[in-house]
Amino acid sequence: MEQHERALTHAEDAVRLGEEGRARSLALSRITLVGIHVLRTDLDAAVSVGHDLLSTSPTLGSIRVAHQLDDFRRLLEPHTGYRPVREYLTRFDDARRARMLLLADIITPRGGIPA
Repeated sequence: MEQHERALTHAEDAVRLGEEGRARSLALSRITLVGIHVLRTDLDAAVSVGHDLLSTSPTLGSIRVAHQLDDFRRLLEPHTGYRPVREYLTRFDDARRARMLLLADIITPRGGIPA
């Protein structure tokens, strides 16, 4: 458990530092932070940071972020019995569709990068 606490502290520090930096770094830090909250079964904190994540530059067109968001969603899926998670995933899916439209020209159907 102490390991999760240290990871949480480092992830929160990364988010704080990222708020002054680039949108992609901030998004990746928030994805990490949400994952730690889920591992700690602190679903309210995960959903709160998840909402912050969705507001991180909605036009961000990073393939790396898009792939990590897919992993992030899979991490939350087992918790859809909890209404705030279920409602968040509905909002998340809408935002993901919008991001994927932005990336449509650079992601191939299999999720790779065109040659």
